[in-house]
Amino acid sequence: MATLFNTPEIAEFYVKYRPVYPAFVYDKIFQVLDDGSAGKNRQFAVDVGCGSGQSTRQLAEHFDRVLGLDSSEAQLNEARTKFCSGVSNAVFRCETADRLSEVVEDGSADVVTIATALHFFASKSFFEKCLKVLKNGGVMAAYCYSFKMDGWDSADVGRIFQEFFAGILQGNFEQGVCEQGVKHVINKYEDLFTALVEVFPKTERFSRTVVQRRSLNEVGGLIRSLGVYKAYRDRNPNCDDPANTLISRLKAFCGVDSEDEPVVNMPMEYFMIIGKKA
Repeated sequence: MATLFNTPEIAEFYVKYRPVYPAFVYDKIFQVLDDGSAGKNRQFAVDVGCGSGQSTRQLAEHFDRVLGLDSSEAQLNEARTKFCSGVSNAVFRCETADRLSEVVEDGSADVVTIATALHFFASKSFFEKCLKVLKNGGVMAAYCYSFKMDGWDSADVGRIFQEFFAGILQGNFEQGVCEQGVKHVINKYEDLFTALVEVFPKTERFSRTVVQRRSLNEVGGLIRSLGVYKAYRDRNPNCDDPANTLISRLKAFCGVDSEDEPVVNMPMEYFMIIGKKA
C-alpha cells in the first residue's frame, strides 16, 4: 500500500480532498460496542491504515487515546502536521498492518478501525490479530466508500463517471495492478465479511448512501487521491491525464467556467463490516 500512497503529492491530495466519515459510521460502531455493556468503553482505539488521519481525528473526539498506524511516512506527516495537528490524545507510528499484534498489547483496545484501507491487506491472519488486541467485548470495524453509478444529477453525468472508471480500471486490470483490492471495494467487502465470520463470534454488515455536493476541483482532487488512479498514471505516464479529461467533460456538460463552484451531486455509498469479541 505504501508504494501507492507514500509520496508527498498523494498525501496532500488525501488530506485536502478525502472526505471525513459521516457521524452514522461512528454511531454504528458505538451501538455495537455498547450493546450488552454496563458502561461506555472509550479508553483506547487503534486506527490501522490511518493515512492522513481523517478517521483518527474523529475517533479522538470519543476516546481517551487513539493510536494511528500507517506504512506511509508521507501520509503520517500530513496527519501530524495538518489534519490532526493539536489533537493531543492521538499518536502515530509508521507500521504495517501485519505488525498490529506486535505493536499493540493483547486485550488492550476497545476498538480497532480500518478506514478505506482493509482491501489492501485483509486476511484471516489480520482479523485474528485484531481479535487478539481487542478487549473482551471490543469491536473491529472496517469501513469504506465508493462512487455509486446511479443517483447522479442526470444519467449523462453518471455515464461520464462510469466511462472514466471503466477506463482506468480496465487499464489496471489488463496490467494486473490493484486488481484484488479494487474487487474487494466493488463487492462492498462481501468476500472479506465471509472471512471475518470465521474469526469473530459476532459480526454485522452495514451500508448507507449519502449525496455530497462537490465542485469540479474537489472531484478532481478526490479522483487524484485514489490508489487505482495513481496506479494507472504510474504505468501510463505518457497518456493524457484521464482526470483532466473527466473534468473537461463535466465542465462542458454542466455549462460552468469555474471549477470551484459546487455543481455536482456525488452519490457515495459508505459500507462497513464489524466484528465483536465475546
